[in-house]
Amino acid sequence: MYVYYILRGTQKNQSIEIDGDVTDELFPGLDRSEGPDVISAVIKKNEEEGTSAVWTECDLTNEYYDRDDTYVYAQKRWIRRSDVPLGNNR
Repeated sequence: MYVYYILRGTQKNQSIEIDGDVTDELFPGLDRSEGPDVISAVIKKNEEEGTSAVWTECDLTNEYYDRDDTYVYAQKRWIRRSDVPLGNNR
């Protein structure tokens, strides 16, 4: 179950990085074990709060803080970096 995120991208040609917690209180009803769902919910919440950007990468940390999973936006979806096919067309 993911509990923390770091989202990276660009906003007005500048690099941007935001981070925060992923809790049941902040994201009620979200399955926090599914990385792409967590990232989509985080992006939606940040856009609702006024932070929009072209997001390209997201690190998700599990509840024990012993593992980070890095996701990248490739082929019009969020994919674990380790699963991105060679010759990726972003």
